[in-house]
Amino acid sequence: MLEPVSCSEVDELGYFWHRDGQRTMLMSSSSPAFATYRDIKTHKALEMDIRTNSFCASGMHLPNGSFVTFGGNDAVTRDGKPGSLLNPDGTGAWDSFYQDFDGRRSIRIVNPCKITDNLNGGNCMWFDEPEQLAMKKRRWYSTAEPTGEGQIVIIGGFVNGGYINRWWPNDGSFNQKGGSEPTYEYFPPRDGEPQVLQFIVRTAGLNAYPHTFLMPSGKMLLQANLSTSTFIRSLLI
Repeated sequence: MLEPVSCSEVDELGYFWHRDGQRTMLMSSSSPAFATYRDIKTHKALEMDIRTNSFCASGMHLPNGSFVTFGGNDAVTRDGKPGSLLNPDGTGAWDSFYQDFDGRRSIRIVNPCKITDNLNGGNCMWFDEPEQLAMKKRRWYSTAEPTGEGQIVIIGGFVNGGYINRWWPNDGSFNQKGGSEPTYEYFPPRDGEPQVLQFIVRTAGLNAYPHTFLMPSGKMLLQANLSTSTFIRSLLI
């Protein structure tokens, strides 16, 4: 399965990610390629290297034309099992087969380039260095929405688990027994810890990729679960 990411500003390239277990292209190191770019004119696809698992991350354009992505899955191996090196909580930290790292806190940036540029070198390659640039929280299936001030707010997401993040019976915990991340944070980051967003708490269970819409007023309309919606001003609550 391919996940389309972005097109370059000159409409020459399309960027794609590949889901774990379905990456048939190989890097020069013989490891499966996590990302590719596609020449829109010739339909030729070539591999790109990223270090962390980007499956079901979120993303948004930056004011300068670059594209940034947030989070993803932990490092998994074949059949969706945790990778060969585990985190203390039992999720995958790194996998020897796919050679990918845990991507849940990752921030990845790619700059718009032309097909004649070296797309796996210099300023054209994906920047994916979690030791240098990472979110404050782990997020899988989060949402990224621009603000009127040119920042990006990253909302919600899962910490781990499946596609429906619900415990039954619901014990009333605000984070679904640690499986949900009901907070929001900014890129570029703001001071302080991410704050809890009650909308994400209320819609727990069916709020993967909550729908967000920036309104002319500067407020955001959020939708998740059964058409639940609310307005909040600049998310400063």
